Amino acid sequence: MAIRLVFPTITVEKSYLHKEYDMRKGMTAEYFDMCKREIDAMRGRDPEGRRRSNAGHGWQSNDGIDTSPIFNKLMREIKRVVSDELMPYMGAVAGTSSTDMHNSWANINYTHGWNAPHLHNGCFYSGVFYIKADGDEGNIRFIDTHYKVVGNSPHMPRMREAVVLTPRTGDLFLFPSGLMHMVEPNTTNKDRYSISFNCEINERDLRIKSEQQGERENWDMIYEIDENGIVINDGTFANEGYKPMERKIRDDYPGIGKYLDNRRIRNNNS
Repeated sequence: MAIRLVFPTITVEKSYLHKEYDMRKGMTAEYFDMCKREIDAMRGRDPEGRRRSNAGHGWQSNDGIDTSPIFNKLMREIKRVVSDELMPYMGAVAGTSSTDMHNSWANINYTHGWNAPHLHNGCFYSGVFYIKADGDEGNIRFIDTHYKVVGNSPHMPRMREAVVLTPRTGDLFLFPSGLMHMVEPNTTNKDRYSISFNCEINERDLRIKSEQQGERENWDMIYEIDENGIVINDGTFANEGYKPMERKIRDDYPGIGKYLDNRRIRNNNS
């Protein structure tokens, strides 16, 4: 039997300090601390900041983080992830899409600080990069606002009304601009620092992969399951044509082997 995911919401999670596969030169604890000090300096120059979705007990800068030299490295990495990782996953030929930063700003969430549910109008994808976060200063919550069941429904793990993520220093989350989200209250005595942003895709040179490539990459998001509802394969590495790519990824990133093996064990229920 096949399961097809219809209209999925595509988000990205990267963890530069905590996940070996995501670690990248320059994205270090020392660099993030330098960014934190610059945000403190910005707050010193503009103590009032601005008020948007931040519901009290916090500070938010005006737009323009992406023009500051301190944050150039961070912005380049965000653009690289969108252009070289997210867009090829969506079906773009690698190297044919470029990302433009629409706007960006810094946030500091104080004790009891939170952000009300909101969208990011006027852009393609939005995101947040956590500069200083220990993981207990309030989660980010994504909220499903699209009706899928208009009657009684059991509470099932694969049918969620919200997805909650716990951010730590060096984490990057990307999400489509129309995805409703909020930040839960900070119940600690610590301040959390982050940078939020909106971006666009420059489509001038954008090209789409072939249908054959899309079939190998499971664009239709169809998953075979057995008679017990267990996923047999995920449509990608289960395809024999992808074995060479899997071997290359294992060679290039030794730490990812355990993740792939665990995924295969889960998918095969063995």
